[in-house]
Amino acid sequence: MGVLNVPGSSVEILPKIGNKGDDAVRRALVHMLAVAWGIPVADSEAALLTTQRKNLLEILVRLFADTLFAAVRRGLPHRYRLREDDLPLLRGKLDIRRQLARHSFRADRLACSFDELSVDTPLNRVLKAAVVRLASTTRSAANARKLAELAARFEFVGDSSNPMRERVRLDRTNSAYHRLHELACRFLAGDWQSTTSGTTEGIALLFPMNDLFEEFIGRRMKVALAPRSVRLQDSGRYALVEEQRRLFALRPDIVVDGDIVIDTKWKDLNPDEPNLGVDQADVYQMLAYARAYEARRLVLVYPWHEHLGSPGICRSWSIATTSTIFDIATVDIGKPDSVRTILRQIVGDPSQ
Repeated sequence: MGVLNVPGSSVEILPKIGNKGDDAVRRALVHMLAVAWGIPVADSEAALLTTQRKNLLEILVRLFADTLFAAVRRGLPHRYRLREDDLPLLRGKLDIRRQLARHSFRADRLACSFDELSVDTPLNRVLKAAVVRLASTTRSAANARKLAELAARFEFVGDSSNPMRERVRLDRTNSAYHRLHELACRFLAGDWQSTTSGTTEGIALLFPMNDLFEEFIGRRMKVALAPRSVRLQDSGRYALVEEQRRLFALRPDIVVDGDIVIDTKWKDLNPDEPNLGVDQADVYQMLAYARAYEARRLVLVYPWHEHLGSPGICRSWSIATTSTIFDIATVDIGKPDSVRTILRQIVGDPSQ
């Protein structure tokens, strides 16, 4: 899924989500990406964006620009940096060696060394690089204006020759920019791939739907089940042990309450098959999770489509010789406002 953007044309690659039209699919994707990337966007705003005859790339550029603009209006992140300058009055402390070497016969010049508050930081250079990159890509007049406003806000931030190598330090002082930095990096590298041929340059923004679906369900699960324990990409369990060595690390997508193990799969189930078309390898993987976590429930979550009845649990199996329940469940991502309720129903009450 994604967008291929070259001068003069743009190609969208949209996944099939039930029998929904392109606008509904874009709206669902914008909502999933907003959740996965931590961008606050209301369902109504997502609907508005997707009905303005914009392709997916322009929608994502708009979301990034709006979110970044809201952050920089409160001030760019800044840090103190050491600066040396020759001044007529003392500022900070005197650099004795430089004073003797340069100004030993000049009383009107002092070799000063001091800390100066600066917005020219690695984090800001990465954000600026993303703004410049998107400004050269967008075909939307509204996006171009917003990006031009952002570029003005970064006037005193230097240009980076290699923004992906900037030594960015993320901490509590710039917590409002953590997700924006991650998103800027997505635009600058990784999912963004150069499709340069000759003098023609293009950009491809591609998303593996299996990864996006996993992150979307995981983040929605944490919100839906709060304050219960929900761990994403849990680690520390292994399938096998050999003397003192542990082999084959296990990393389920979601673990709830320590004993409900959930994995997500971006695949259409087939209600005409006895096993719904669930892959045998996925079943074996879940059985390994059951043993390692002493799980009381296993759940595989798939995207819902209209041939599966209602979203939620569509099949429950029992694992032979155990009391562990193995559920197959679906979520209708085309209806974002229903996802939280469906996830609560799938996981169930903690006392059960």
